[in-house]
Amino acid sequence: MPTLSQVRQSNTALGASRPHMVAVFVGGTSGIGEATAKQLALNVKKPTIHLVGRNAASGSKIVEELRASNPEGSFNFIQSDLSLLRNVDEACAEIQQREKQIDLLFMTTGHLAISKKDTQEGLDNNHVLRYYARMRFVHNLLPLLSASQGSARVISILAAGQEGSIEEDNFDLTKSWTFMKSNTYAATLNSLAMEHLATTNPTISFIHAFPGIVRSPLMKSTFGNFAGSVLTVLSRPISMTLEESGERNLFLSTSAAYPPAAPKDPAHSGVPLAGGVQTAAASTGKVGGGSYILGYDGSNATREKLMADYRSKHFPNKVWNHTLETFKRVLRSE
Repeated sequence: MPTLSQVRQSNTALGASRPHMVAVFVGGTSGIGEATAKQLALNVKKPTIHLVGRNAASGSKIVEELRASNPEGSFNFIQSDLSLLRNVDEACAEIQQREKQIDLLFMTTGHLAISKKDTQEGLDNNHVLRYYARMRFVHNLLPLLSASQGSARVISILAAGQEGSIEEDNFDLTKSWTFMKSNTYAATLNSLAMEHLATTNPTISFIHAFPGIVRSPLMKSTFGNFAGSVLTVLSRPISMTLEESGERNLFLSTSAAYPPAAPKDPAHSGVPLAGGVQTAAASTGKVGGGSYILGYDGSNATREKLMADYRSKHFPNKVWNHTLETFKRVLRSE
């Protein structure tokens, strides 16, 4: 488990090892995504950052702040309601027009929904944000990620380590939905999909990470201003600042502790490890195996028995096949 000091040491070394990076932040207009984008802008000499989110005012404000922090960087905001997969495709098309490669895809969309609400496309709004939209970004941008000259990485910030029991005929939550079930399914599908993707794309690292308790706008957006403010105060002794969260997530995004299963160049699979930091074990148990289920501090959060059981039943592959079938059904253009 890397210490915060080791995290900061690695982030400081990032500029020397990767003076240029192209990153896409999905849900980057507030909270953890915003904080991580700002840390990347501070630590990379000439970054290119695309922020994708719904709030135009916040997006524009953050872009201006990024430009002020690093005048040598290139920053772009794409406004989009990502609860609709067709909008995800439009956002990806803009990125594909602008870039020939991507080094980092960092995703934080979603919230704690206390009721089910279907979109025009027939899927639960928050299930799309926490799973399908994220995987649509991965699916669409895989060619650009594969073209990275460094060590490309995909990170989904959600609920790593909180996987549980899911039913094969209810992946999309249309058969049965509860608050607890929606959270469990989103977490489990993310981890299973990441494991499948790491197997089929061995030159890219795939990480599902738990953010920890962060002093972010999520509490207020979920529970309202008053209740959210109270919960924020009560959680302060065990929570971290957005700045620390951004630092830790930048480490997950760039450190050689989380290499792809088969890096193009093993000598350049991330920022070289600081003293005492070890290469992480993947969700499969293999050190440096390419798919990682991590706690907020970068430690292994894999529920090994559960994931092994799912693996024996071919669930990683089944989940991805279902995901592709859902894209085809909803978009009718695959």
